[in-house]
Amino acid sequence: MRILIACFLSLITISANGHQSSTALLSIEKTTNGVNAYLHWRLYDLEQAIGIDRDRNGELYWQEIAALTPEITALVFSQLSVTQAGNRCLPTLSGPLAFNDALLADAAVVVPVNFACEGGLTMGADVFDVSYQGMFDVLPEHRLLWSMSDNGSVSQGVLARAGTFSISGQPMVWNTMSEFFVQGIVHIGLGPDHVAFLLTLLLVSVLIQKPRGWAPAPNLRDCIRSAAILVTTFTVAHSLTLSASVLGWLALPSYWVELSIAVSVVVAALNNIRPFLPSSILMVFLFGLMHGFGFASVLRELTGDGAGIGWSLIGFNLGVEFGQIIITMAIMPILILLRRYPWYAAVFVRTVSAFIAGLGTYWILTRI
Repeated sequence: MRILIACFLSLITISANGHQSSTALLSIEKTTNGVNAYLHWRLYDLEQAIGIDRDRNGELYWQEIAALTPEITALVFSQLSVTQAGNRCLPTLSGPLAFNDALLADAAVVVPVNFACEGGLTMGADVFDVSYQGMFDVLPEHRLLWSMSDNGSVSQGVLARAGTFSISGQPMVWNTMSEFFVQGIVHIGLGPDHVAFLLTLLLVSVLIQKPRGWAPAPNLRDCIRSAAILVTTFTVAHSLTLSASVLGWLALPSYWVELSIAVSVVVAALNNIRPFLPSSILMVFLFGLMHGFGFASVLRELTGDGAGIGWSLIGFNLGVEFGQIIITMAIMPILILLRRYPWYAAVFVRTVSAFIAGLGTYWILTRI
């Protein structure tokens, strides 16, 4: 059966989504003499690495991919290796390549590999050392999301650079939480729409609304209190939808989520220029709910099939909140000092907010 893969995976539109990146997924199951591994490589990444659209017609059929099985397999064997207690585990292709578009955000090739450890498994040694070189030389932003299952227990983590990591079928709560904590910080730092929305809120947290516009908050306590309320409201809102979405309780199409996040940036910025909303807190809460769905799309990609999601969710959410705190603590002292100057509310806030509104408008246009 000929399967046309969506006009070659919508290669152009993949890069337009701000929450996608080069991602591979490695699922590992322990066997009696080694492990079975299932490596999911995005077709887009394979195209960048070895060029799988050989006829360059912008269309990709499964037969084209299947014909490249020896080349893809050789690439996997050269980039992925497993040892156990110092013994090398020999790789063999354990089945045909498969197509999957459910676990990662984009269509992927699944390469099934059996690693049989020389001399069998060492008694009492449950840890496997996995070396992954991946596509980091071609795609620097590439990352590997791995998970291992053993008798119902799941451990998982993220590899952000070429190297070796140790895995075990036994849950490693602290390792899982710490790795996803880091990913949460990375995402808030590299998510320009989330940062822009947060910055827009902080700009006016040191001001109070008057009938004729903004005026400086009278004291430091009012500034801190206002910022704390805004950031806490945003945190509570996006934590609710992040958790509900990742746990499968709520779902929204990513198109509307991404579009709503861009709209939130524009609305918040315009409200800074000329206040028109009766309640900034309500605005922050409602838009915070949409930002939570955006965070959830990232975490779902990071966790693949969602196994063992609990500790990953906690670690990722804490990382996002920590990132927000760092940004807030870095910016607030400057804004507190500037607020007393007449030009701060009249010129600075309006100019920066106008720039952010323009940026948000650009995001809206690219996401429609």
